[in-house]
Amino acid sequence: MAMAAQLDEFNNRLARISDPKNKSYYDPELKMAIPKRVSKELINRKKLKKAGFSALLLSLFVGAFALMLSHLACCRFGLIGHDAPVLIYGAAAIVAILIGGLLRLKTMPHMGAQFAGVGAMIATMHNLVWQFPDQFAMIYSPEFVSMVQATTTAGSVMVMGATYTL
Repeated sequence: MAMAAQLDEFNNRLARISDPKNKSYYDPELKMAIPKRVSKELINRKKLKKAGFSALLLSLFVGAFALMLSHLACCRFGLIGHDAPVLIYGAAAIVAILIGGLLRLKTMPHMGAQFAGVGAMIATMHNLVWQFPDQFAMIYSPEFVSMVQATTTAGSVMVMGATYTL
């Protein structure tokens, strides 16, 4: 008799599960109805988080700031020598990724903008030194300012050793 009652309960439960009108079940832990069947379109639909323009602009400035911090580590603290620009640029890229991670700018477009900011600052930072030599001498060092002014011209862009005057 107990076996028949269990079999009836099982068959009733199986009928409820197989009923086409039954589209969800109640989960007592979540305290909500969970849909039983989800369409393939909903499963295959990928929600892409698009990077906004302001976040990309912020990432660009993060990269520029990272290069300035890297030069500060080179000039003020002597952690990296002036004769190793690749180390300075690599340190700037790492600092840009770290700062971007702290600001939750971690997507590939954000990191690309951070690297673009480092690259833009590599090409144009000497123009800031030409515009504000006293401030850069106080922050970095007078030797850094004199080295930049001796090797560059004002109002130019340096790309891979070539100087383009604007």
